[in-house]
Amino acid sequence: PMQQLIADYLSEGRLDAHLNTLREVYRERKQAMLAALAEAFGQDVEATDPEGGFFLWLTLRGRYAAIHSEKLFPIALAHGVAYIPGPAFSDSGAFADALRLCFATSTPARIAEGVQRLHAALEEALASGDAR
Repeated sequence: PMQQLIADYLSEGRLDAHLNTLREVYRERKQAMLAALAEAFGQDVEATDPEGGFFLWLTLRGRYAAIHSEKLFPIALAHGVAYIPGPAFSDSGAFADALRLCFATSTPARIAEGVQRLHAALEEALASGDAR
């Protein structure tokens, strides 16, 4: 029965409609994150604008450039936001000034809140010097 259900779903063209819906949802979430980052950080961060996927790569610039993303991580968690530190993507510890953010699993409102929490964490790290 399950195979027949899937066969019917595919033959009726419903998969394409579902994928188009998902693409729109993820596009909206990605745009929400890019807009929230631009508003919160201006030129002090640089974010990728991927054509696909679920993540943005954020590089700390300007006043945040000296902050190490692994050292920032516990501060960010205390503010209720998580990310993957850049060095997790390097066998040599490169990308200390970068982090990967997921936009796929949160609504635009939660994304905006998460970016504000990340901003608060970065400001705390900058003020305390604990993430350098």
